[in-house]
Amino acid sequence: MSAEWVVLSPRHVDAAVVVGAAAAVDPDLGVRQLWDGNALQLTTPDGVVLLTLIQSRRLERTTDAERLLGPRSLTTPLFGGDETLWWTSVHVAAQDPFRAVAERIVRDVAAAAGGLPVARSAVED
Repeated sequence: MSAEWVVLSPRHVDAAVVVGAAAAVDPDLGVRQLWDGNALQLTTPDGVVLLTLIQSRRLERTTDAERLLGPRSLTTPLFGGDETLWWTSVHVAAQDPFRAVAERIVRDVAAAAGGLPVARSAVED
C-alpha cells in the first residue's frame, strides 16, 4: 500500500535532486530506474520500496495545479504567479517506520527543487 504525494516545483525534479535528498537521509538507500527511466524507485538496503517518483510533467500555469488538486489543497500560494511549473507524482510507502523516512525524502526533494510537497490524501474531492 502507498500514500500519494505531489511535488510542485518551478524546475524539473531530476535524478540528481532525488539521489541527493535520499543520500542526506540515508546513504545506504538504493536507487533504481523503472519504465525506461520514466520513474525512480528508492529502496532500503533490505529491498523495501520507500517511494517511487514518476517523471516530472510540465504544467503551463500554476492555476492548472490548483485546479487538479482542488481549491483547498494548497496552504501556500504557488510561487507568486501564473508561470510554468513541474508536477512530480510520488507514491510513498504507507507502513511505519518506512512512511516517515519516505515523507522526509519527499519534503527534501521538494526543497531541493525549490518546490512544495503536497500530500494527496489531504486533497478533498
